[in-house]
Amino acid sequence: MSEIVLELLDWFLQIIIDIFFREVSVRGSFNFPSSGPTIVVIAPHANQYLDAAISIHAAHMVSGRQIFMIEAASSYYSKWMGLWSRWSGAIPVERPQDYLKPAKGIVKYENYLEDELTIVGDGTEFTKDCEGGGLLGVPGGNVKIGEVISDTRLKLAASMKKQQGIDSLIKGTTFKTARRINNSDLFKKVFEELHSGKCIGIAPEGGSHDRPELMEFKPGVALMALGTVAKYSDTEISIVPCGLNYFHPNKFRSRAVVEYGTPIIVDQVWAREYKDNARKTVNKLMDEITSAMNIVTTQAPDYQTLQVVQAARRLYSYGRFERPPLPVVVEINRNLLTGYNKFKDHPRIQHLKNSVLAYNSKLRTFGLRDHQVETATNRRIRNFVLLTESVISLLFYSILSLPGTILFSPIFVACSIISKKKQKAALAKSVVKIKATDVLASWKVLIALFITPVCYFIYSTLGTYLIIINDLLPDFAKKYLGTLSIFCCCWAMLVGTTYSALKMGEVGMDIYKSIKPLFLSLVTSADELEQLKEERQKLSMEVTEVVNEFGPKVFKKFNEVYLKRSVEEVKMEQEEIKERSRSRSRSRSRSRSRSVSAPLSRTSSNLSGFSSFDGQNDTGKLPNLEHVSIFPDHLQLPDTKSISSSFENLQSLDSSSTGVEFNTLTDKIKQAVIQRNRENESNKQ
Repeated sequence: MSEIVLELLDWFLQIIIDIFFREVSVRGSFNFPSSGPTIVVIAPHANQYLDAAISIHAAHMVSGRQIFMIEAASSYYSKWMGLWSRWSGAIPVERPQDYLKPAKGIVKYENYLEDELTIVGDGTEFTKDCEGGGLLGVPGGNVKIGEVISDTRLKLAASMKKQQGIDSLIKGTTFKTARRINNSDLFKKVFEELHSGKCIGIAPEGGSHDRPELMEFKPGVALMALGTVAKYSDTEISIVPCGLNYFHPNKFRSRAVVEYGTPIIVDQVWAREYKDNARKTVNKLMDEITSAMNIVTTQAPDYQTLQVVQAARRLYSYGRFERPPLPVVVEINRNLLTGYNKFKDHPRIQHLKNSVLAYNSKLRTFGLRDHQVETATNRRIRNFVLLTESVISLLFYSILSLPGTILFSPIFVACSIISKKKQKAALAKSVVKIKATDVLASWKVLIALFITPVCYFIYSTLGTYLIIINDLLPDFAKKYLGTLSIFCCCWAMLVGTTYSALKMGEVGMDIYKSIKPLFLSLVTSADELEQLKEERQKLSMEVTEVVNEFGPKVFKKFNEVYLKRSVEEVKMEQEEIKERSRSRSRSRSRSRSRSVSAPLSRTSSNLSGFSSFDGQNDTGKLPNLEHVSIFPDHLQLPDTKSISSSFENLQSLDSSSTGVEFNTLTDKIKQAVIQRNRENESNKQ
């Protein structure tokens, strides 16, 4: 891809991100290699298409490199989305679920209580419609086919996990099938791209989702890295964990933090282990990747726990320090979740959880947000004056944003209607999505990208026509402005109107949010408001005491000095990113920084491509890459518990389990890498 196309792509993504998000911060930029074969592992996949946009832009911002995303072929070859995919150099991957089609007959379990794998058919032609490694789809879920025995009998490769799918197969149901996907050509292409020094991006969860925890990773990412180093002896791969931490992923003008973790270096030592025992080595690498992703992502077992932890973070007293920047907020949330998981059964933690939930309930009753309670006051005259000022300001900003709101109301309406339809469709097809909010933001952006230029064209054409037909230009302007020039001026004015409406609307929305608390302070008794403030103060003291007591038991260096250091690191890193960006305009290369990460926790991974392994004589055998699924063949969870054990593994991420004191060793590494980068940049200049 040429430098011009790369810069145009980044410029385009920058516009999208600046419009949709209020703030996107990057942390751990020193972990991103400036050159060499790199795989960026991205999770959670919480924003259907925007995840790729943010990942590509962030990588370009911190290193000047282009990420070539592994993408579902259904998106890559789609009419509209495919244009952007091909422009960005994405690599398409076929998924069997995209090829599901109805088949003849009825299928059911032969005897579910004794055998969860054997399926029998009535009026079926399994030998014609199905094949081993293909997909069987029934209402409630899809499952891989293990072996076709006859036209009326087959065995599944794994048991159905979703109860709805189980019920369908017990009663008997119509079904769909999909052919087996051969991914050998894909792996060959990826091996070649990595050997040439490219940067590949992959979301190993497969499909996007809106769950608060990570989905199970597919082993394709490990096979890509290990296969490359096994094939090319002069190559080693950097696997960079990339955590996407959204605050409100589906909401307009929300915030996000992109966090890069310490790279995992896959070298010839790994290659020898892979050639000697492929299955064990793939498992080992997947364990390290999962552990690394746990460090850079914020996960919770359920949304209630996530809400409690976020409330606790807001209630925590930072002493004499101001509230930390966004990347530190994400780290505090993650640390609180780690501590909660370790001590969740402790009586003090249970009491604190119940107290926070009760406090949140009272906030909803009063219609207040937590940060508004601190500044709430009983001075009714002052509040009345502030309310009046806020209403006047809101009217002022509403008037300023009114032209843009009226002109582009078709965009707002279309985005709302179509994105909700896409949400319903995604929810109907998935068995893991909770509300399918993961598709909302992406479709709002895609719809706006299509409709906005149409509106601009219509309005600019109409404006040009009215100006010419009514002779509205002064005489001196007629000499220099032709029809095309007038059209371009109208287009530029519309862009300015859109931007001003966006900024005025954002300010107006902030003012609007402050009106309700002020109004409530006038109609609510002073005693009720004072009781709420006192309850918050007591709860804040309790949260602070509990966190300060249990925090050092999870993170040895947890204290105010740790917090101050984290804030300083973030500020220093933001300056470093800006400096590198300026230097990149003169030279696009810099030194490569890498360090090896140690395994922190272990999780099992369900591997495909090992069907010929018998567990006894596997030495020297490599997996059959034709049978490897890059993305999940079926996205389904058991009804009782998530198949992902990522959250449970968080408790092992303290320094005592690894033998590494993060707040001393990591800081030294960061300082050394940053200093070396600066010296190299100075030498090149």
